[in-house]
Amino acid sequence: MKSIVALMACHNRREKTLAAIAQYFACDLPQGVSRKLVLVDDGSTDGTAEAVHVAFPDVVIEQGDGSLFWNRGMLRAWQRALPLRPDYVLWLNDDTLLYPHALLRLLETDARMRVETGQPGIAVGSTDNDRGELSYGGSVPAKRFNRLNMRKVVPCDEPRPAVTLNGNCVLVPQEVFNRIGLLDEVFEHAMGDNDYGFRANKAGIPVWVMPGYAGRCNVDHPIEGSFNDPRLSLRVRWKKIMSPKGLPPRSWHALCRRHGGVAWPLIWVWPYGKLILTALVRENIHS
Repeated sequence: MKSIVALMACHNRREKTLAAIAQYFACDLPQGVSRKLVLVDDGSTDGTAEAVHVAFPDVVIEQGDGSLFWNRGMLRAWQRALPLRPDYVLWLNDDTLLYPHALLRLLETDARMRVETGQPGIAVGSTDNDRGELSYGGSVPAKRFNRLNMRKVVPCDEPRPAVTLNGNCVLVPQEVFNRIGLLDEVFEHAMGDNDYGFRANKAGIPVWVMPGYAGRCNVDHPIEGSFNDPRLSLRVRWKKIMSPKGLPPRSWHALCRRHGGVAWPLIWVWPYGKLILTALVRENIHS
């Protein structure tokens, strides 16, 4: 019997979290495969953990205090899942609604690539938005100078190689995480998934985008109200870029130094310099 343990982190998105869990358990599975789910509820105040416990009593729930955010929440879920000895872990965002074929196709991609490459790899499930457009999935570098400037790999009828990935729907075999480890806690909210894909690639572990789409997930990173919003003051934008959901320097530094190539110092400093420059120019124009 093979086992899949889904890993999920959430914070105050009760209805989305419940829907994502329901879709996961509704997915088709081949015979001889079992599934579980570990949820880290990072300090929700909207009753998420209680609602999940009532609706899905077999879900393992870990409580956070609100300081974990996505990457550290997923790491906590992964650590909690290890005693269950899963053959696979499935990273699953709490706003990703899997299609019924998602788990079957991820497992088929894994099995096919093992035969074709002679080793296990990571299978990435792409997601589309409400308009049927690619939202998250696998990526490859778009520019030689800046390896962290990525373009998404559009899924087709065959598995396609990628260099790194978004963590919305990702199947990681036990052989892979036994070899390269888990997510790195140096990353707070974002970037841990990108780092993991790069680490796998550097270790010679293939990353494959499965054929077709695995589920529905809309992009939830609007410019409005973020550190990229030019209408905000320099002080507000700086506070936002330094926050866990912005571009915290320690996390960004780790990603750039590990995977940015020889130009990594310039890549690291550029977003902060650009923010200061554009904000000052705008404030001078409107003064």
